[in-house]
Amino acid sequence: MKIKYILCIALLFIATQAMGQLKPKRITKLTNIESSYPYWSPDGSKIVFQSNRLDDNSEVYVMDSKGQNIMRLTNAEGFDENPIWSPDGNSILFATNRDGNHEIYMMDSNGENQRNLSNLPAYDGHPNFSHDGQKIIFNSSRIMSPNHSVDSAFTRTSNIEIYEMNLDGSNVIRVPDYPSWDTYPDLSPDGTKIAFRRRTVSNIMGKEIGNSEVFIANRDGSGAYNLSNHPGHDGWPSWSPDGTKIAFASERERAQNWQIYTINLDGSELTRLTEFDSQGAEFAKPQWSPQGDKIICTRTKDGNVEIFVFELD
Repeated sequence: MKIKYILCIALLFIATQAMGQLKPKRITKLTNIESSYPYWSPDGSKIVFQSNRLDDNSEVYVMDSKGQNIMRLTNAEGFDENPIWSPDGNSILFATNRDGNHEIYMMDSNGENQRNLSNLPAYDGHPNFSHDGQKIIFNSSRIMSPNHSVDSAFTRTSNIEIYEMNLDGSNVIRVPDYPSWDTYPDLSPDGTKIAFRRRTVSNIMGKEIGNSEVFIANRDGSGAYNLSNHPGHDGWPSWSPDGTKIAFASERERAQNWQIYTINLDGSELTRLTEFDSQGAEFAKPQWSPQGDKIICTRTKDGNVEIFVFELD
């Protein structure tokens, strides 16, 4: 048992030493108040994000790419979160529990015309647009019938799966079919692949150990494979604009300390982008800029979550 443990540590050390590290040119702090889930506008001039800066209630805000000219877009009871800009820049998706359960909402980019797209007594969250702007992908706890059409009854279950729907909330279909959680979906720029976070369970010496991995699959959920494939938790995948890399967050090098990495689709060229901090700063929720020259993310330090952006070499 002790020899196996030492061998695992040695292999982890070797893998860590072989890992590349691309040091960003410059890291810029954009917010000074609790802020999270940043997402670029299609032209890269603005950033939409969630924040509880005025009270304990999370709302959706927008600011320019320098972190200035902050404007509040939502103002409702409940938490508004996970905002995503549409590819044409005219709309913003977000998740909210303002109706008593988590729903998918869409609004105009100025905050007007807010409407419920999912409108079901199930957990619906982490919405995203397809890159052609014609579909919405999200994760949900809704129950589906064997032919993947919507059942008449919906309940919250222990499983969360990924679904697609039209922009008006119609024609809901399930994508992968897996007995545990699939969340944080992101469609590839060419629309043929999907990256997502999958909760996996392994049996190690008779004990079930849960883990979080980044998976890649075909658009219909077939051909899924484990991209991150590491005992440390991995999540929040984001496609590069050219579709060749995935940015994600991982605690693989230090338990309970998330850092940002990039990786090729075949699992090669794993590169850590962020630096470890002596005070335990963590980085998560990465998103590529439309031009692919920057990554925006959150940094958690001293209990505060803020938005940072760094330029890539």
